[in-house]
Amino acid sequence: MPLPDPDVLRLAERYRLGLRDTPHRGAAGERLGKGTGASLEFQDRRGYQPGDDVRHIDWRSYARTDQFLVRLYREEILPRVDVVIDGSRSMAVGDEKARLAVDLAALVLVVARGSGFSARLVVASDRAEIVDLDRLLREGAEFESRLALPLALERAMPLLRPGTIRVLVSDFLVPADAAALVRPIAARAGGFLLLQVLGREDIDPPAGAALRLTDAESDEVVDLVLEPQTIRAYRDRLERLTRGLETECRRLAGRFLTLGASSTLENLCRSMLAREGVLVPA
Repeated sequence: MPLPDPDVLRLAERYRLGLRDTPHRGAAGERLGKGTGASLEFQDRRGYQPGDDVRHIDWRSYARTDQFLVRLYREEILPRVDVVIDGSRSMAVGDEKARLAVDLAALVLVVARGSGFSARLVVASDRAEIVDLDRLLREGAEFESRLALPLALERAMPLLRPGTIRVLVSDFLVPADAAALVRPIAARAGGFLLLQVLGREDIDPPAGAALRLTDAESDEVVDLVLEPQTIRAYRDRLERLTRGLETECRRLAGRFLTLGASSTLENLCRSMLAREGVLVPA
């Protein structure tokens, strides 16, 4: 069970979250949204409907028109971020990948809170759950799920808040169509980012190695020699997967980044996350 690196808190002090899309709706907070709520900024009137707050009835309009009208106010919202981490066993294949996934989740959460967001972590696993930031920093995250990512995301969806900016951390190394991985995160989101975390051997399999591969979710065993043609076929599939995810994210107005676990978190912040505008220097 990898714990976030202590440097996460130090790094988080250097950055603000660059994902400032306005959520569609939310709880009372600091920013004005597109919906209606209980802020002091008057927006419009409409006819009274059963269940409306009677305190918002415009009695002056009633005196003039003999109609019950309700005053509508522009909604104030606290911007929100839901970080979703893939809790499947495949994420723990290689210590570097698991550590980077946990570090990224913790970093986004800490930076988001420091930037004025309401932020929380959802683990997509056999039993999807919300994990408090303090618990993540204290206990880390478990990668024990045997579910394929699309099904794990399906179970996690009820825990995601409408209108949030969503950040999904996964290796995405599953035999699934890109749309099946992207659409659940994009649905009813205020913006989304996919962070693909790949270990050294995910990116560059060792040529000539004789391997016994065990599927992390199903425990199916395959004996394989990594001949040059096998590696080429794997790299072609990985490139198609990455290209498909990038295309689907772009089509749904989201973003996609691939991060290699061989680099340090500090280097990734500077060379990738800050360069792409995910993080902004504080």
